[in-house]
Parts: sequence; C-alpha cells; structure tokens
Amino acid sequence: MKHLIVSAMALAIALSTPVVAQTHDEAAEARIRADVTFLADDALEGRQTGQRGYDLAALYVQTRMMGLGLTPGVDGGWAQPVSLARTGIADEGATITWTPTGGAPVVWSNGQDALLNAGDVAGQETVTAGLVFVGYGIDSPAHGIDDYAGLDVDGKIVVILSGAPSGLDSETAAHLGTGKGAVAARHGAVGAITINTDASAQRYTPAMMRRFATRTETTWIGADGKPHRAAATVRAGGLISDEAAAVLFAGAAKSYADIRAEAAAEGGRPGGFALDGQATFDIHTRRTDIHGANVIGVIPGSDPAVRDEMVVLTAHLDHLGLKPEGAADRVNNGALDNAGGVSIMLEAARDLMANPPRRSVMVVALAAEEMGLLGSDYLARNPVVPADKVVADVNLDMPILTYDFTDLVAFGGEHSTLGQIADRAVRAEGAILSPDPMPEQGVFTRSDHYSFVKAGVPSIMLATGYANGGEAAWGAFFGGAYHQPSDDMSVPFHWEAAVRFARVNAAIARGIADAPERPMWYRGNSFGDQFAPNAPKADKPTN
Repeated sequence: MKHLIVSAMALAIALSTPVVAQTHDEAAEARIRADVTFLADDALEGRQTGQRGYDLAALYVQTRMMGLGLTPGVDGGWAQPVSLARTGIADEGATITWTPTGGAPVVWSNGQDALLNAGDVAGQETVTAGLVFVGYGIDSPAHGIDDYAGLDVDGKIVVILSGAPSGLDSETAAHLGTGKGAVAARHGAVGAITINTDASAQRYTPAMMRRFATRTETTWIGADGKPHRAAATVRAGGLISDEAAAVLFAGAAKSYADIRAEAAAEGGRPGGFALDGQATFDIHTRRTDIHGANVIGVIPGSDPAVRDEMVVLTAHLDHLGLKPEGAADRVNNGALDNAGGVSIMLEAARDLMANPPRRSVMVVALAAEEMGLLGSDYLARNPVVPADKVVADVNLDMPILTYDFTDLVAFGGEHSTLGQIADRAVRAEGAILSPDPMPEQGVFTRSDHYSFVKAGVPSIMLATGYANGGEAAWGAFFGGAYHQPSDDMSVPFHWEAAVRFARVNAAIARGIADAPERPMWYRGNSFGDQFAPNAPKADKPTN
C-alpha cells in the first residue's frame, strides 16, 4: 500500500474550503474519500488507542472539527482523556486445580485445558473454594429467570453454562449472556468457571484457547487511579475445555453430557447443584497503562429553550494497530472499520452545522472501541455535560459502503421512538428499513451505542442492508477484510452511497434535535425498564 503523509491541519483546512467547480454530491464524495484516505493510511499504523497513529488521527479529527466551525466540547478543549489499564497473564502463567474429595489434584493450565481471565489487578491472585453448578448463572426477574434459587454459593466458585437458554430473542440472549461474574458476585461467589454448551463449543475450541492464552483485558482507570468495574465481580474466572468439564462432573448428580443435552433442548435450563471437592485459581498477571482520548466538538443548538440538551453523534476512531513482526502486511488500516464511520460522522456534522437544529449536537470520535467499547463507556459514565441533558446517541460503526444500498437496518430502532425518526429519514432518502438480517450476531449490544443504552439513553445505529447486493457485500467483508490489513483503500468504496448514508444519519440527528419531545423508550421494553426505569415511556406503535 502507498504511504500518504500529510499535515492534518493543512488537509483539514483544504477540506473546509469550498470546491467551486464541483457539484454538491461530488464535493461531498471528495471530502469523505479524503477523510478515509488519511485515516486509513499506513502512516497511522492502524490507529490503536495509546499509540502514535491514534494520536495523529485524533489531531486530524480535531482540526476537521475546527474547520467545520464546531466549538470545543471539553472545558474549552477538544480532548477528553481516557486512561486505560491493560492486564494480561504473566510468564508464570495461570492454572485451575481441582481436588476431588479423597482424590488426587487435577491441574488445568491456561491455553491448554483452560482459558483464564487476567482481571484488572497486577500480581498474583489465589482463590480456593468449593464448587456449585448454577446452570446458566442468570438472575433476571424481568425475564422470570433465577438460576440461583435455592442454591448457596456464598464463598464458593460457581460453574456456569456459557450463553443463555434458547427461546430468547438474540438481543436479550446477548445481554443476559454477559456480566455473569457480577451476578455471581452479588450472590456471594468468589470465582466462576464457565463450561460450554453445544452452541458455544463451536467457538470456544482448544485451538481458540491456545490462540487467546496470551490475550489481555482492558478497562478504563477512574479518577481514583483504580481500574473501573461496571459492577463488582468475582475474584477469579475462566473457561475450561470440554474434556476438563467431563472430569469435573464425573460422579456428580448429572454428567456433563447430560447437562449439555438438557441445555440443547428447546428452552432447556439445567438446574443447579453442589459439586464435589474444591478448586484453586492461581493467576499471575502484569499490567500496562495506556493513554488515549475521546475527541469532542459541539454544534450549538439554535433554540435557547433546549440548547442545553445534547444529541450525541458518535463513531469510534481507533482500530487494531499493527500485526506482529514478520507479517507480510502489518498495518490493520481499518478503512471501513471505522475510518468510514468517522468520515460519515464528519460529513453529517457539516450538514448539521450549515443549519443548526434546535438542540445541540455533540460530535464524538471515540477511543478504545476495539478494546471493549471503553471510550464510549468512559464518556457515558463521565459525561462532559450533565447526564440528564444527553437525550440520544446516533452511532456509526463499520458501515459497509461498497454498494448502492436500497435498504438500511436500524439497530435499536424497535426499542424507542428513535425508530420512527429513523424510518422517516430513511424513506426521505428513497430507501426502506429492513429487519435485522443477522440477529445471531447480537449487534445491538456490541458497539458504542450500547454504552449509552446502559446509561439509560435511547440509542440507535444504522447499517446498510442486505438488498441490492448487500448480503454479498457483507459476506465478502466478513469473509475477508474484517479485522485484517486488507481493510484498506483497496476496498471498493461506493462513494455516492457514502454520501447518501451521511445524509440519512444527519437527518436522524436533526430529527431528534428538532423534535418537540426528547426520545423515549417504549413502555415494557426490557432495556428501557432496566436502564431507565424512572424515565417517561411511550407506547409502541402497533403497525
């Protein structure tokens, strides 16, 4: 790939200068293409948070915001610092040792028969306790599930099935299938061992355990200097192999094979029971601190009555950085993921800035999405304006802009009145909204908008749909360039489609900002009920 090294400030000024000889669409295509070209260049080395390439990308976005006339969004500045703690298994390794009553210890090593969590505290963690199987380990009154009922797990290590039972919609399953360590800790558990279901066994294979044995876990650092946890969690955790699970359940009330069969049945929810013996986690970790920043600019609202309310327009700026030495192409350029999203955000901001809507619009290039939605989580939990003034998030993440889309998917649109606003904006562009074509992916819980959802803020993310060649385009991307160096400027961008996508997202942000009322969660929606229980609710349309 060809290197392009250019002054971020100079290019930002050039892009903000009108191009007399071009039509509006041609000029918009040129702006978007220029943004993607810079952000996806080898010179930025994959834009990994904490690295020089990310800092250059952040400077570029800041200067673009300045050129567009946005105002600084952070106490007179543009950057909200986000410090991160990255923890990994140290060279000493990590093990789980199970000692059955009257039997010899059995050791399961990280990367072989187990995949241990590094946690967020550097040093050594040793946890020894008895074991209790707790089914899927879910406690959700809203869904009528309490897998801990009748079980005493105080001071124990819980053994948990991966994922969620069948019969739930994909978003609910994705939501309930995460955060199980926090649920276990609420019930007094000190550790958690995850075991496979038939479905998860296809993902959590021995090869995957070997591959991810040296993975790291990252979280943001709070003002107190301590790594942040959304909720208290168990002291130690990890996944064990199918072979290890079979040994653990040998002689138990039910075998591992019986539990797997029960879980595989429609709606199957194996009940819990105590297991024999005790287990010991022995985990050695190391920690590295990383420093990044969210870049924030504001389009001031035109109506003094609601100007202090904010519609947030987000796109993550980071990508995966460099592959290890020796790779033929080391740079994970991230052209579609997410230079494309950032460029669309900037073009939408230009549209909004030309005729500011009633409410203000906060435009944010987010750090550390690829590390676990950390930049957005930090912003949602440490807002730069009063939290009750944030009315919605419109997120842009990895739009597949390689074909002329005729339909769009509004992830999250069915949960709040944002869906109605999105539908009007999409139809005005001559497209239609289609249902989620990949519900098994749980997209709604996997991008930055979900950080705002957890803060109680109605949120939405548009993606190009499967019609008019879209399914093949998505398949080609996921089957090839996704999270690979080939996600670069060789991807066949359809620049006019990018312009249309920017117009739609600008129209959604404008529709929210100009609406008489703030967006509302639908009455009875599980996300609204859980994360914004006291907020006003709207009745969901029946048609």
